[in-house]
Formats: sequence, structure tokens, C-alpha cells
Amino acid sequence: MTMPQQALGRIQWGDLTFGPGTPYTVTGLDGLDDLPEIRSDDLERPQQHGDYTGPDFTGPRTVQLKLGIRGETPDDLRRLTLALRAATQPGERPAQLQFLDQGALVWAKVRRRSLPYAAEYLWRIGDAALELYCADPYVYGLEEKAAWTAAYSPSAGRTYPLVYGSATPLARNVVLNPSAEVDLSNTLVYSFADRERITTDARYGKASIRHTATSGGTFSGTRYTIESTAAGAVVTASAWVKTDGTGTTCFFAFRSASATLDVVSVGTPPTGQWTRVSTQYTVPAGQTMTEVCIAYNGPVGAVWLADAMMVEPGAVLHDYIDGDQPGCTWETTPHASPSRLHPTTGRSYGAQGTSGRVTAVNEGAADAYPVLRLDGPVANPAIEQVTTGGSLVLDATIQANEYLIIDTRSRAVLLMGSSPRRSWVRAGSVWPVLKPGTNELAYRGSALPGAADQSSLLTVTWRDTSL
Repeated sequence: MTMPQQALGRIQWGDLTFGPGTPYTVTGLDGLDDLPEIRSDDLERPQQHGDYTGPDFTGPRTVQLKLGIRGETPDDLRRLTLALRAATQPGERPAQLQFLDQGALVWAKVRRRSLPYAAEYLWRIGDAALELYCADPYVYGLEEKAAWTAAYSPSAGRTYPLVYGSATPLARNVVLNPSAEVDLSNTLVYSFADRERITTDARYGKASIRHTATSGGTFSGTRYTIESTAAGAVVTASAWVKTDGTGTTCFFAFRSASATLDVVSVGTPPTGQWTRVSTQYTVPAGQTMTEVCIAYNGPVGAVWLADAMMVEPGAVLHDYIDGDQPGCTWETTPHASPSRLHPTTGRSYGAQGTSGRVTAVNEGAADAYPVLRLDGPVANPAIEQVTTGGSLVLDATIQANEYLIIDTRSRAVLLMGSSPRRSWVRAGSVWPVLKPGTNELAYRGSALPGAADQSSLLTVTWRDTSL
């Protein structure tokens, strides 16, 4: 989670980033922390002082952003101005205006843009002003959170703790801390790089490692500690990377405790998108491998991200796993031991002994409206807001391989994400919202004939929400 800070930091709009480290300096911001105009429901008291007051609601939010543009030459200044103009065209739908270092976003449309021409600053300095209209006034957390649980049914509940049917995993990742979800323990810097753990961009979970090259024409990377692997063993190594395109190639380095055994190039990944790179390697005779590195060759200042390192015994490349992924466990200490994918489950079914219950924490200051996904088979499903009371009950049957999307804000109920089924909502139902703080939801339903082992799943997604 991104820690709150007063410094505004970086702002992302489409493909453009404003703020520190960019040619677009943020010189002013209005409307993000301000309360939008109140739409009141007050009535005058006849022949008395004062009003009868009703509930207050807010109107839309307006965010005003002032920028300073700093080019290296007049032509560079013009290029930056045209890029800003192209990125701030009128749009049909709101888009995310992301405040990366504050961990917040709003849904906005550009309504006004000012790019004044100032002759005395033609060499390399310019100014810009943007006005963005947010029909939805809420300020949301940058991270979309999720939690899930299986349905509880008196006739078909699950038994906990979950017992796996085989000791042989479907896949195994021998990297001790592959994803930086908690910290950078069991990893070391590789060659010429500054490293930091970030929570603003990740391929899996919420965190990744950002590298900045500190020496030109060489490489930067991370050394991951793995379970000791003996001579003759074949392993498959993979990692997800996202580069800025200023460098050339990515490569894996296979190491013993004190030396590099071999280096294998995996080519040049596409720029600006998460890409999985992989290779196979056989540990040489007389050697023991204890580390695998992922690195990127680029100039001073080259920036790239790494996430989801996986080293698995054998020559088969599986989907990435770690102990936090559904159906997986850590072999001993979380984020400090190998992980395995078990053969009898591909889902996580909530905390042991609490089947049918899920906890959702809204760290904002206003009600959050979750999106609910129900996967069948289940009959007459119900979602209860245990914390505040009230249930949303559906008079419906969802078959195996079917799912239902429920948007609690728009109150859309969509079978397979597209076919309206609003009529399934039972009269008197209460639509669940997530109050600020900790919320507990309960998911209940009846098993279908022939489906005694209840496998229906409720997935709740939400963002921290404030006004």
C-alpha cells in the first residue's frame, strides 16, 4: 500500500506522466482534496427561523492542473506541447487521472485546455493549464482490492483445513522471495543499479522492483536467492519485465554463492508493457546454483521493472506461482521459502474454518460500492452485509460454467457479464456497500442437484473511496 504524503509527486494521464523526473512540472493543483459543491435538500421552515434539512449529496468534481513545460530546445518544447495537446483531446468516456505517489485516482474528462504562446520563453519553457471534469466525484485508491470465498450451504459446506489429495505439486517455484510483496529480503542488487520496491505497478499482486541503471553501457538487475540446486539439474527460469526501451537486451545470470556460472540472453522485450521472458539451464558438473538473476542492459538512467521471478525444476514452463496465488502455498515461511501449486484446487476459498465469509477493508472515508462476481453452480444465492445488516438475495439459478456480475453502484445485474438479469433481485433486498473500515460479507446459497460439493465462488472487488 502506498503511504500517504503531502508532496503531490507524479500524475499519470493516459501515456503522459507529469511531475518529478518528467519534462512536465506540476505547478498547481486544485479540486482533488476540495469538497465538491453540495447538492442539498433543505426546505424553509414556514413562519419560523431556519430550514428543514435533508441529506446532503455532492455534485461533480472539477480538477484544475497547472503545468510547466521544460524542453531542451525550442523544437523539443514544441514536441512536448504537441504531445500534451494530443493526450488531452475530448473523450466519450471518463479515463483514470492517477496520482501515482499518493495512491489515488479520479475518473475524469478533459473539459478545458490552455497552452499559451509566450514569446519571451520560446527557447525552452512553456506553461499549460488543464481543467478536468469528474462526473463521479469520488477519489479512489489506486489499487483495486479483491477478496473471495466459497459459498456456505448447510447441506454442502466445505471442511477446513483444506486437505490436498496428493503430496506431488503441479508446479514448484524454488525462488525464496519472488515477488517483493513484503520486502526485498533474499534478493541483492546485481551490478550497476539503484533498486526500490514500488507498489504503483506490478504484474502480480501489488509490488515490483524498479531498477535505475547507474552506469552506461552495462546492466542493472536483481539477484534472487533460490533453493540450492545441485549439478546436473535442469531448471526453467522466467520473470516478468517492463522496460523503458532505452536499453538493448534482457538476460538471466545463473550463480553460485560467489560467482556467475553462465549468462543467457533472452532478447529485447517490447517497450512499456509487462512481458514474460524465460530460458532453460543445466547446472554444470561440480557446481551448485544458489542464485538466479534477471538483468537489463541499458544506458545511465535506464528504468525497468521486474516482477514474478520463477525458477522451477525441469524443462516445462508453467504459469507463475507463489504462495499467495490461489491454490498455492509457501512450503515454510511466507515470502521466504519455495512455493507449490497443489493438484486438487485452483482457487482460494477464504480463511480456514470461515467458509462463506469474506473480509473487505475500505481504507477511505466514504462508502465504497463493490463489484460482486458469483460463479456457479448455485441456487438462490444471497450476499449478506454482516457488519451493517441486510442481504441481497437473488431468485435465480446459476449453472456450472456460468457467472453473474453485480455492480452495486449502478445496480446492474449481468449474466455472463452482458445479459441483464435485474429481475432476479428479490424485493426488499439491501444492496451491500463497504463502510469505511473493516466489513464482513457472508455468501450463502443452495447446492444444485448433482452438485453436492458446493463449488460456487463469490469474488468481491473494490477500491478505497473518499470524497
